[in-house]
Amino acid sequence: MGMYEDFCLDGKVAVVTGGSKGIGKGIALALAECGADIVIGARRMPEVEATAEEIRATGVRCLGVPLDVMNFDEIPTLLDRVVDEFGSLDIMVNNAGGNLDRDMHPLPDITEQKWDEQIDLNIKTKWWGCQQAAKRMGEGGRIINISSVAAHSASPGFGAYSAANNGVIAMTRTFARELAPKKITVNCLCPGFVVTEMLLETMHVSQEQADDMAMGQNPLGLGYPSDLGAAAVFFASPAAHWTTGQTIDIDGGR
Repeated sequence: MGMYEDFCLDGKVAVVTGGSKGIGKGIALALAECGADIVIGARRMPEVEATAEEIRATGVRCLGVPLDVMNFDEIPTLLDRVVDEFGSLDIMVNNAGGNLDRDMHPLPDITEQKWDEQIDLNIKTKWWGCQQAAKRMGEGGRIINISSVAAHSASPGFGAYSAANNGVIAMTRTFARELAPKKITVNCLCPGFVVTEMLLETMHVSQEQADDMAMGQNPLGLGYPSDLGAAAVFFASPAAHWTTGQTIDIDGGR
């Protein structure tokens, strides 16, 4: 097999949660451009349908479905549908996460309800996605968890989010060891300061202000969802068959 074939995803079926916009959309488009059929799920169907049309324009099949990862019945239902309609599940990208109310919650003041919400959204849903995907994958499956560089440092106002994402990294390593007998790899990507709609809403800044902040914090300047897509293609590809339990920061050198 040559290097081109090592990065080819023809015939593979990938699911991307939160795949209608931002980083999830960037990953879904990258996987599609390398030949994978794509299933995207997110809460806002107009955005899901628009992105699905964009993905189909690359020449692959794409199914867009309504998905709320906080409803824990929906992931197994979706994955069963994927296997029934597409014939297999080869790649699972657990991307959906973030901050539902787009507000800051310092740890000395955060409520138990908000703490639980952040933990459920940013690690429990990804544990569930890993577990349910692995049950439906054959040998050679690929699981990719999306964490955050916030996992690595103090994050005033976002302590619960930071803690959950640090947990995703540790969980990824353990899943990698436990799923190795099935030849399923499990890896993690940590985006840095990538300007997305969620970031603008959470930081309460304009696009121009966010761009300036990113330029100031990232030695390599602005980053884009497609930068995460390129790394996801590697983890999803045959080239990464011997790479598991790893975390890559995609952060412009921050």
